[in-house]
This record gives sequence, C-alpha cells and structure tokens, in this order.
Amino acid sequence: MDACINQLNAQMQQHQLPAIVDSFVRLTDAQQTLQLLHLYESAQRMSVKYAYLQNIASKILSQHVLPKELIANIQSLDKLSFFTPGLKFNNNFAQQNTQQQNVLHSLFSNCSGSNLPFNYVRSLMLFESNESLLQAVQQVDQNGLTAVASYIAKNPTEHNLPKHEFSALLALMEVEFKQTQGNINTAAFLKALLTLCQASPTKSLSDYKILLSGAYLRCKTEQIDRYLAQHK
Repeated sequence: MDACINQLNAQMQQHQLPAIVDSFVRLTDAQQTLQLLHLYESAQRMSVKYAYLQNIASKILSQHVLPKELIANIQSLDKLSFFTPGLKFNNNFAQQNTQQQNVLHSLFSNCSGSNLPFNYVRSLMLFESNESLLQAVQQVDQNGLTAVASYIAKNPTEHNLPKHEFSALLALMEVEFKQTQGNINTAAFLKALLTLCQASPTKSLSDYKILLSGAYLRCKTEQIDRYLAQHK
C-alpha cells in the first residue's frame, strides 16, 4: 500500500482531521488523487462511515484545489455525488486537467446507461448557487468540446434516455447555449461525431444519437446524416 494511504489511515484512526487537511498540500498530485480515491472506495465498502469519509474529502477540497489526476477518475455519478460537497469550493467544478477537461467532461464522456448524471447535475444548478458549475458547463476541452458535446459525440454507449434524464440533458444544452451565447464549435463537434461513427462496429450511429446531435447543433437531423454519409 502506498505510504500516503498508510499515513491517511493512521491519521483517520487517530481522528486527526486538521493534520489530514494540512498534510495534503505536501503530497504530489498523484498522491492527492490516491488519498481522495481511497476515501471514496472506503465509503463504498463501509456505508456506515460514508458521511464521515465524505466529510473528510470535503474538508480537504475546501482548503485545496482538486488534483488534476482525479478529474479523469470521476467517471460515474456515484463518484461525482461523493465529491460534490468538496467540488463546491475553490472553483473545483471548473478545474481542468492537461486535456482541459473538467469533472463534467470526464463524467459525461464515460457515464453508463444505468448511472446517468444529467438530472443530478441539473438539480445542482437549480438548487445550489455555484458559479463554477455554470462555468464548467460552458468550458471546452482541448478538442473544442463542452461536457454536453462530449456526451453526445464521444460517449460510445448508445443510451435511450429516460424522460427525466432526456429533459435534464436538454436543459443543460439550453444552459450552455445561454452561457456561450450560442457560440458552439460545430466543426469540432462534427469531427468528434464522425470519429465516433467510424469507430462503431456498424460504421453508423443510432437514430437517437443523431437526434441528440441535431438538438445540440439546433439543426435538422437530415443535415447530420448527410455530413456523416459524405465523410465516411
């Protein structure tokens, strides 16, 4: 076991929360990520200690910026939910890694049909005052894609969204549109969508994926179909 995990476990056994928070800054980005993931994984194993372990993670992130390596590890709604109290501090929702991805990019690009995050994220926007979350929705990664664009054009799983998740995704599109004043990188989106199409075993995308693409770009689905057919 890594020395930083042994240190964290020893500090938790002695209920040394201030020491955990203070020593965090002296760790490397990779070690900080290991500690935070250890807290999450421990909480998953020991539900009775979930709130206690989440509180430790929140205290850490209230004092320190989210480590860059952790961003790519937040690929499920369960992880986002665990870290959400801490992400509300230090502009953590909008922190970006070396690929210029934030936690929403990572989550939306990798979420599964059984663990969709859109209604949860939309609820955070409705009931929490958090400027960094609004900022995160409009940020683009190194490929010019927002988090919503990444879900549609990069997530390989074909999801037929439940009504509440579909409505939430449309609401997030609207939020992004208003935040960016409609300034969508159409070329980057279509390039990513074409790459996704070419990587598909059938070399095609579902009608549902095309529908979401049309909704995002605010164009007719026939235009999406035509573009993909012309560039195959």
